[in-house]
Amino acid sequence: MFPAGYLDNMTLSPIDSSGPNPDPITGWGWGALILPYLEQESLYKSININSIAMNNTSAAAIAFHKTVIKGFLCTSDDTDLNTFGILGTVNPSDDTTDLETFYLSRPDGNFKLIRFKLAKSSYAGINGQRDLRDFDSALGLGMLLRGRGVSIAEVTDGLSNTLFVGERSSIFAKQAVGWLPSVCTWVGALPGGDLLNGIFSGAPALYILGHTGEPSDPHKPNSPQANGFFRAEDFTSKHSGGVNFLFGDGSVKFITDSIDGQTWVKLGTRQGGETTNGY
Repeated sequence: MFPAGYLDNMTLSPIDSSGPNPDPITGWGWGALILPYLEQESLYKSININSIAMNNTSAAAIAFHKTVIKGFLCTSDDTDLNTFGILGTVNPSDDTTDLETFYLSRPDGNFKLIRFKLAKSSYAGINGQRDLRDFDSALGLGMLLRGRGVSIAEVTDGLSNTLFVGERSSIFAKQAVGWLPSVCTWVGALPGGDLLNGIFSGAPALYILGHTGEPSDPHKPNSPQANGFFRAEDFTSKHSGGVNFLFGDGSVKFITDSIDGQTWVKLGTRQGGETTNGY
């Protein structure tokens, strides 16, 4: 069983998580869930995986959020942005001593915000073909979904033909359309979090997942839109000509930005029954 893209119910287990559409609560991402397999078991055990990932003011969670893990960073990516800041809502009664605190008054109430630091990742998981902001990412056709893991038996297209994880370079963070940032983290999906350096109104999963686009609108790697901007969910790198991707069989392949669009979107599904030769 492969891990969930991110957890969204505190009753779900980290690996074998399932459920129709539970409310987003925990948010820990696939990168956090595989820490024990990356020789980071002590870091994994430093937090309670059943606690919330975001809006958590415990000292352990704050330290966990900003731990930079070299294995999640591509050496070609910008090294001057290994952490980034977001704003999150906390309960007025939460202890925010020594944390940067803000207060927001709106017609629907008064809110207490704090500034969280998050460790950057150079890699985002493959949710499938459809836009993460348009539908429930639990229904993704790819490998890393909201709230549930995927079994090997479900990958009928074959592990060697199915994308799992791809690069997302922070160099393009300020070039994302609508100022939606393309920077991501290994920590998790962050409901209620807003980037300090941009307006973020998209799905929380955009911090950790991406998609290939649909057959009618492929989002090929390292390929901006006609207006020259990248989408927040795109896969990008500073490598000339393409992007590195991890497949289900553990292989890493360099996919060029000249790949056929239809072949590209087929690689994003786990059981589409498509032929993907010749890329």
